Amino acid sequence: MGKKMENNIRFRNHISIVAERLGRVLLLVIVAAISGLAQNVKALANSSGMDAKDAKVILLACGAILLLLAIGAAWQFIVWSKTYISIYDNTIVIERNTLNRKKDTIGIKNISNVNMERNLFEMLAGTSKIKLDTNSMTTANKTDVTIVLKKEDAQSLRQYLMDLMEASGEESIKEKKADAGQPQYDVEASLGDMVVHGLFSINLFSLLILLGCAVGMAEVVSDTLGQGFAGKSIMGILASILVMATVFMSALWDIIKGFVKYYDFKVKRIEDRLYIRYGFLKKVSYTIPVDKINALKLTQSLLGRMSHRYMAEIVNVGMGDDEAEKQSFLLLYSKKEALDAKLHSLLPEFEDAVRMPVSRQPKGTLAAWMMPLLAYCAAVAGVAGTLAELLPRYRGWIGAGMAGLIALTIFLMALRYATAGFAVGKKCVVLANGYFRRCLSYVSYEKIQHVQLEQNFIAKRMGIQKGSLYLLASADSRVQGIPYFPKKEVDIIKSNMVS
Repeated sequence: MGKKMENNIRFRNHISIVAERLGRVLLLVIVAAISGLAQNVKALANSSGMDAKDAKVILLACGAILLLLAIGAAWQFIVWSKTYISIYDNTIVIERNTLNRKKDTIGIKNISNVNMERNLFEMLAGTSKIKLDTNSMTTANKTDVTIVLKKEDAQSLRQYLMDLMEASGEESIKEKKADAGQPQYDVEASLGDMVVHGLFSINLFSLLILLGCAVGMAEVVSDTLGQGFAGKSIMGILASILVMATVFMSALWDIIKGFVKYYDFKVKRIEDRLYIRYGFLKKVSYTIPVDKINALKLTQSLLGRMSHRYMAEIVNVGMGDDEAEKQSFLLLYSKKEALDAKLHSLLPEFEDAVRMPVSRQPKGTLAAWMMPLLAYCAAVAGVAGTLAELLPRYRGWIGAGMAGLIALTIFLMALRYATAGFAVGKKCVVLANGYFRRCLSYVSYEKIQHVQLEQNFIAKRMGIQKGSLYLLASADSRVQGIPYFPKKEVDIIKSNMVS
């Protein structure tokens, strides 16, 4: 595919997509092989030697693995060779002419995002991945179209699609001019900014798991060195260490990724679009039309709440759709004053909204919570009583556990009451939710798909309601919880949604 785009084009993905997809098959085969080896390692360890029969079994197993890889490679090659992507008459058509034929057609006007991404493999192969998302509720949880091309071709295609999305083509020309000028970006993160963001985005539970695994591994090693292997299986000890090491590394990566994920973070706004770039091992580039942004979220971790720092995210179709991109990122953790200044240049549409004072839930909320709390306490007491009858020796522990669960629930309810809140403005509604961390969601009335409200009989007597807002977004962001708020505010929300 040439650098200059024609009116009607038809092409295939870069052939490297075969190797990239085959890598997943290879990973599954390796995991299966390791699992089989782990199940038979004891027999191999106890075996004094290997006869011809054992060698034949091993050769057959290796042959089966190679056959699976060959079949997987052949199938991926056939899919690649039979899949074509066409762009004509302001539509994108994806044709897959295999035994199970498939043809998808997407209108250019329905595209909400044109994003680029490069993982480590694609950097080595010199390719880039283009991800297209549409304004569709049915596909909001995944990327609608993924195209892999040489880096230069991918950039040309992205520019071509943006020209088609913008009738005059003026927007893409302005982007090129901005890239050539200085300063290029409205916000650029320094190394210090990334360190601060990583510190305030640390997950408390991941930290506790990390410490627990470290203590557990140290205890196993210390016990083994002190008492030897008497009465213990070497494989059992290694398996225990391997499990704890796996959990340890997972928790460690969950902490570290906050420091490195947004390496070289940059964001700028040109006319009605945001351009976001970041990444180290995986480079991503988002192009987001401002009118496709359905909500703005300001998030505070526990440390962020203690230091009055916020992180900004946006809710739309195209960011946060894939499993690896759960956070629809916009700005790193910073003080409220600095965040307001950045939002002024990037999203002035939400400038007034973020200044709205957020009210706590009405006092009647505590009364409305009494009914579910009493039902929960009765259920816990019933389970605890049954266990105490069945296990009389552990009545003390069962009673302590029951008291602990009830105390924890009351503690979480207190955190919820101190954290949750709401505000109803002329252009948007503000929702505050959370327990330890706090999330403020700013939702424009015009972006609300529908509202679901509910109340128990106590809340009805108190004149309060709670519910959910539904947006066009990925599953994690589609439903926004509404804390308890006065019923009279409902009419304001309804009238603003209609108008």
